[in-house]
Amino acid sequence: MARADRTRRSGRLLHRTTIGVLTLALAICGLVVAPGAVAPASAVDGLTEESRARYVVTAKGGVSAEVTTTITNVTPNRGGYTYYFEGYAVAVPASAENVRATSGGTALTVRLEDVPEDPDTRRATARFPALNYGRTRTIEWTYEIGGSPIRSERWTRVGPGYATFAAQAAGDPGRTSVEVVVPRSMTFDATTDFTTERRGKRSVYSLDRHTDEWGIWAAVSVRDPGQADEEEVAVGDATLTLQSFPGDDAWREFAADRITVGLPVLEGYLGAPWPGRIDVVREDVSPMVLGYAWFDDAGNEIVLGEELDEATLFHELGHAWIDDTRFEGRWLYEGLTETTAHRVIDAVGGEGEPRKAPKRGSKAALPLLEWTESEREPDTETYAYAASYVAVHTMLGDLDDDVFTEVLSAAYAGEGAYELPASRENRGRVDWQRFLDLVAERGGVDGTEVYEKWVVDGREKDVLAERTDARAAYADLDEADGAWQPPRGLRRAMTDWDFAEAATAVETLEPVAAAAVEVQDAAETTGLDVPQTVRAAYEDATDYRALATLLPQAAATIEQVSDVSDAVAAQGDPVTELGETLLDVEELAAESRAALDAGELDRASALADEATTQADRALWVGLGVVVGGLLLLALLVLVPVLLVRRRRRRPVVLTAPQVVAVIPAPSARG
Repeated sequence: MARADRTRRSGRLLHRTTIGVLTLALAICGLVVAPGAVAPASAVDGLTEESRARYVVTAKGGVSAEVTTTITNVTPNRGGYTYYFEGYAVAVPASAENVRATSGGTALTVRLEDVPEDPDTRRATARFPALNYGRTRTIEWTYEIGGSPIRSERWTRVGPGYATFAAQAAGDPGRTSVEVVVPRSMTFDATTDFTTERRGKRSVYSLDRHTDEWGIWAAVSVRDPGQADEEEVAVGDATLTLQSFPGDDAWREFAADRITVGLPVLEGYLGAPWPGRIDVVREDVSPMVLGYAWFDDAGNEIVLGEELDEATLFHELGHAWIDDTRFEGRWLYEGLTETTAHRVIDAVGGEGEPRKAPKRGSKAALPLLEWTESEREPDTETYAYAASYVAVHTMLGDLDDDVFTEVLSAAYAGEGAYELPASRENRGRVDWQRFLDLVAERGGVDGTEVYEKWVVDGREKDVLAERTDARAAYADLDEADGAWQPPRGLRRAMTDWDFAEAATAVETLEPVAAAAVEVQDAAETTGLDVPQTVRAAYEDATDYRALATLLPQAAATIEQVSDVSDAVAAQGDPVTELGETLLDVEELAAESRAALDAGELDRASALADEATTQADRALWVGLGVVVGGLLLLALLVLVPVLLVRRRRRRPVVLTAPQVVAVIPAPSARG
């Protein structure tokens, strides 16, 4: 959606009230009475005025004006005096050319005079024969509006595809109208609302409602976006198209240079890359007329004035991140973008004058929470922009870049102040409450006094007092539970500013916090880690009843597992070590540690008990094995010896040889 920044930085365009007074002054000076008559102010009450003004804009860069005024002298003669008028004046732009006036087909003499209090306006006075009581005269004015050079002190502009000028008509209520005719290719902006009608290839914008007590006055701006000089600028993954007035090379060069050096700095402060949403950065006369530039993600463009204004450029670029989709409260996203813009200016060595603190007691002042996008009163807008910047800058201005980035990036991400950085718990759109907590928790700055002065009023101040007490109780609990975060239920209550719920949670958690420290102390003393499930059970808790049992059990189990692990790891006599090995005591101790790491407290305790029992048996088992081994060894050695000895003692028995067969020798066979 469009993000409009309604602040008058240049001050070139006068307020309507100033021009209105000028219109009245012109009317008085334009009424000429006979010598000896009463002051002209008395005669004004007896003059009726009807005025119709029509302005025609051409695409090539021309503006012509036709103003028809009908005046009637309704001042009767009295006291021997005759009241008549012999001249009438209208206001025209200082750049008006070929100013002519006719009445009844006769050309009138026209005298042009500067207006010292307004260098953008001249007084055109037409002279005519005396207009007596009851008589009417119609005067038809024509002139062309020329434009002053871009970035000159005078604000009227006329060029190819664009124009800025004052559309005005002085007259009585119901008898005054203004009409502006432009090509349909042109956009139209004005300081008041016009009705629109399409007539062929033209658009007609009309206004017949008085804008002040003297008639109609409106600054208007028209622009044909198709008539622009273009240039693309690429910064990292972002590519933006710059559109300037034809021939305004200085503006494009300025915008390209500042975007190139400033966009990466913005990305750094926001902790996020350029989010896109915008394709075009466009120079336009509308910001000078309306008094504000704007960020429009519906039209995919940033619209800036012709000024080479770094603060406005970086401000509008900042809205790509900081707008009402992520931040709630106009003061908050405007104050943040302005504060960030000036930090970027400082980082890149640019130029920009920060806003000065407005008077809190001025008639235009209001609590910033009441400032909305529907506000149109110029003085209130000026006050609120300045106050928003001062409020945010007071809280963040003294932070170094790293801490500033931590606060701003956390706010952009919608992080909860009571969560760890980058946590996705309790994320949401950042409003005035969340922002105050983020500044305190991530930036270490107490913004309570700033809020009381600039942001809140009435009931909100009472809530701030409640918050102070709740944060003190929360801090005490956070310290009491050691290195762990307070439970989620309490963190959520603090994020939501539900201080009654937070107080109840703190009261319940005070004894639990002591048990949490016992778990942490047990882990630190033994060198074992706290089971993640145990810590998570505490930090994620929204119901705290189970913690009263879980935490003491965890502390006891950690000590138990540590004791058996130490006992098993200790170097013992060889017999006991042998028994532990045979009974798998070390494996049981390791399994108990694994079960503890997994958060299986009951199993870890049972395994530790079993390991302890087996360790107690290890000596006897070892002795048994050693004795049995010795006995076995003895048997293995003694039995063979005895067998050998037995063999040696057995008597030898001799027997007579036995003849089995007689085989003759070969020689005997013959």
